[in-house]
Amino acid sequence: MNTEETTELKEEIQDLKEQLETLESNGNEDEYNNSLDEMGEVHIGNLTYSTSHALKIVDPTAYNCGLNDYNSEKITEVNDEIESKEAELNQLKEEVEE
Repeated sequence: MNTEETTELKEEIQDLKEQLETLESNGNEDEYNNSLDEMGEVHIGNLTYSTSHALKIVDPTAYNCGLNDYNSEKITEVNDEIESKEAELNQLKEEVEE
């Protein structure tokens, strides 16, 4: 078994698990805001606001639902990636045992 390869996989899995903890605590609100802000700005009269700020102020329920949906999607992606990396690590271990 390539020790470097297994160490790298273990580190990647640990990083993904840390990302997962952040996502589960809604710690990626900035990322969600950035994704909303990519849609452009909101103009109300002569004033201009970021989309994320406007949504959060005008409809906090919709903002929070969107954040939860965003996090759920990201959590699924990270969990899938963790499973893939763990399967790859197990494959390496099995190759050594053969």
